[in-house]
Amino acid sequence: MPKLLIFPHSHFCEKARWALDYKGIGHDAVAIVPGLHLMTVRKIAAESSVPVLVNDDGTVIQGSSAIIDQLDANYPDRQLSPATEEERQACAAIEKTMDVQLGVNIRRILYSSLLDYPAFIRKCFTHSMPSHKKLAYRFLAPKLHKAIYQIYVISPEKVAKAHHEFEIAMDIMAKRIEQKPYLVGDKFSRADLSVAAMLSLLTQPPEHPFPWGDIPDPEAQAFCERYREHSVSLWVNEIYRQYR
Repeated sequence: MPKLLIFPHSHFCEKARWALDYKGIGHDAVAIVPGLHLMTVRKIAAESSVPVLVNDDGTVIQGSSAIIDQLDANYPDRQLSPATEEERQACAAIEKTMDVQLGVNIRRILYSSLLDYPAFIRKCFTHSMPSHKKLAYRFLAPKLHKAIYQIYVISPEKVAKAHHEFEIAMDIMAKRIEQKPYLVGDKFSRADLSVAAMLSLLTQPPEHPFPWGDIPDPEAQAFCERYREHSVSLWVNEIYRQYR
């Protein structure tokens, strides 16, 4: 059975996991300890990031978009990539842009306040892990939280910029879905899956495999509440309801 190396809460990992589930491909989602994952992943892949798909034949695919490429090539049922070149290019453009404008920015925004709540961060990273991995995380947590801030948050100025870029991206997506239910073409595609996965941290749909619970930080709560009735948030919840 293929293995998918993940962080349980990660929206990029959710993108790959959703694609596998959508295609009905059995797999073992393996949560790995952040920090220690650097050694684990670099043994088998070029970079240290997750998700990483390890196939039964030993081939390794790294990155959510590359995983979808490989799944569509090897498992033609329930294609996520459109049939026409024009629509494939449209999907690729949305995926590439919104992985950053939505996915990277929302990660920066939420980490900027939620890092002050170590119990919640511990839940995000260690959900479903065995006890020895949870113990390893507790040992690493202080240095890990500092590293997360330095890598993903960086500064208040970067967070303010992330808020601005996120709002613009939400407005762009709102215009795309104004007259139709899908971002590209007339059926569900990887563009819809990708954008919905990137925003799963915002809307926390019940179909998502991670048990979110209450967000402990008032600032993060206010951010999510601000977009709760946004047309794109409502669209995300409907896409999850129908396809996840």
